[in-house]
Amino acid sequence: MPSSLQLLHFALEVLGLLFAVTLAALFGHGLWMVRTQRRAAVPLALGREALLAVAAGEPFTEEDFAVLESLPRRYQIRLFVELAASVAGANRGDLNDLARRLGITEAGERLCRSRLWWRRLRGVRLLAAVGGGEGVVPGLFRDASDAVRAEAVEWAADHPSAVVVRALLELLPEPQGAAGFALRDSLLRIGAPVVQPLEEYMETHGGTAAEAALEVAVGLPDSRFTPAALRLTHDASPGVRARAAALTGAIGGDAAVSTLTRLLEDSDAGVRAAAARSLGLLGHWPAAPVIARLLRDGSWDVRREAGLALRSLGSPGQLLLRRALEGDDAFAADMARQVLDLPRSAAGRRAG
Repeated sequence: MPSSLQLLHFALEVLGLLFAVTLAALFGHGLWMVRTQRRAAVPLALGREALLAVAAGEPFTEEDFAVLESLPRRYQIRLFVELAASVAGANRGDLNDLARRLGITEAGERLCRSRLWWRRLRGVRLLAAVGGGEGVVPGLFRDASDAVRAEAVEWAADHPSAVVVRALLELLPEPQGAAGFALRDSLLRIGAPVVQPLEEYMETHGGTAAEAALEVAVGLPDSRFTPAALRLTHDASPGVRARAAALTGAIGGDAAVSTLTRLLEDSDAGVRAAAARSLGLLGHWPAAPVIARLLRDGSWDVRREAGLALRSLGSPGQLLLRRALEGDDAFAADMARQVLDLPRSAAGRRAG
């Protein structure tokens, strides 16, 4: 029967052996990395030089192609991803054509069909860099992985076909998690091609399904949104009415002024605040007396937006703020003081 001391010695020997094996493995891996990088340095430099010629619009020879073709796939991908972000225009198209010719695009599409989410993510990122993927990436807009969905809708911003835009709009009513921000950002980046289908979407949707659409529309203010925006100011959801007020103010026009003035009397504080802010952004000074009444509102947010809106209306608004300072309502006087004490630069940024 071994004694406790013998067992302790045995345990220490095992630990020492494990430590030595781990150290040897780390050392061996380091050596392997150094040798691999040294071997790859020359071909990578030649491949980078060939790709830089394409990026600069210089003649690309079959010898250049042979250099790139001889590289392992991982090096090809590394070089294309490294360079693609800094190339635009026709030269970017040439780079994408070369990626297709080398089979990199096809490799990215295969990755997108993988059962493993991290491989699909790599595939979408690769296709975002080298182009392509129209036949496979839209199918990932509803991927089980939030990271893959976000990357897929990011990809869509550079591929704004009618089919892709419609597919993105169909995602708006669905909970998106982190991909929701990427979805709205992609639609805003696409810009003009989104306006017509987004108008049609807002004409047929209401409630929470319209909220994300209104947020996108505010970033793309267009008079074609006016009928839908005015209709949605009557929606049962306060969140929709508030966003519709923001969009109405962003578009402007006589109908916008009368609608926003009506919304100053809305039962929801968020809607009243949005309406006051929009009237201030429109610079509609005749509404100043109506906005000034909101300095007595029970909601601090509404009083703040009313005060800021009055400040942005120039002399008429500032006159009403000074009157509020001397009035009998303590809340109105306090808000008027806060707004009037704001530095001009801060008030200017808010109005802009």
